[in-house]
Amino acid sequence: MSQTLRILLIDDNPDDRTLATRELKRGFTNIDIVQVADAEGLTQALQEGGFDLVITDYQLRWTDGLTVLRTIKGSWPDCPVVMFTATGSEEVAVEAMKAGLNDYVLKSPKHFPRLTAAVRLALEQAEQRRALKEAETRYRSLFDGVPIGLYRATPTGQLLDANPALVKMLGYPNRDALLAVNLAHLYANPEERQQWLLLMERSGLVQNFEVQMRRLDGTIIWVRNSASAVRDEQNQVLYYEGAVVA
Repeated sequence: MSQTLRILLIDDNPDDRTLATRELKRGFTNIDIVQVADAEGLTQALQEGGFDLVITDYQLRWTDGLTVLRTIKGSWPDCPVVMFTATGSEEVAVEAMKAGLNDYVLKSPKHFPRLTAAVRLALEQAEQRRALKEAETRYRSLFDGVPIGLYRATPTGQLLDANPALVKMLGYPNRDALLAVNLAHLYANPEERQQWLLLMERSGLVQNFEVQMRRLDGTIIWVRNSASAVRDEQNQVLYYEGAVVA
């Protein structure tokens, strides 16, 4: 988010825009509010961009809030949107949430203070999503760039992910081709697979387990397979994260 909070306020009622602006300036000291009252203004705002958040009414003379929401998400998928309206319904709210709306605030005196709180929460959620996306990008870059084979697989052997090094090591043309194979079929000796699973069940961790694995062309290679179990809150195994070194 920029240092100055930029909010796009879409409402064709000047009194309601004044009301929303008053509430927002009470809650945020460094804020720039761009007001839109018609379709032309919205088009211009979409071309301008650079907004941290959008607030829209539902009932507008030229369109409705759901259409505005979808338009905003079509141009700025990560931009949070809050609906501030005196009209609409529970069905509209549910449909809007499915389309990506962050919150729905009614235009009534007892709900006015909630507008600032809704905006603050939506901004926090957007920042959390950005941080998560950045972390996932860094993880994927590391996962794909490591020169040893990395994988994730369920206890039943379903491969959930594999990096390019493992794909190349096992001689598959691409990641999807390898993911279509059950991990059990990659073991040249089924008994070694059972030994590995037994060790995982006992301790949740296996290091440098030497095993023969079968490449796509049928050739056998010796590898060291290390892995650990990733569990849920009930201590049930979700999947194994492993590394394979030839």
